[in-house]
Amino acid sequence: MAEATLLRVENLSHRFGRFQVLQDVSVRVAPGRLTALIGPNGAGKTTFYKCVSGRLAPTGGRVWFDGREITGLPAHRVARLGLLRSFQI
Repeated sequence: MAEATLLRVENLSHRFGRFQVLQDVSVRVAPGRLTALIGPNGAGKTTFYKCVSGRLAPTGGRVWFDGREITGLPAHRVARLGLLRSFQI
């Protein structure tokens, strides 16, 4: 039986001018699972989170949350669906 997916990201890409920051990133996160995104400084982690949470529009790819496509939705609408980004203090 296939595992349910809460967050699905397919081929997410983003560029700042001529700099490709994310290229074809795909991930699936199951409900109730703890999942981490790790990498060195400059690897694109923050850009990934900004694209998924609606703070930054991706230049390619698609994002689904709880079965609903949220690609390109503004952050306040994504937050109302229950997907939020938190900041360190």
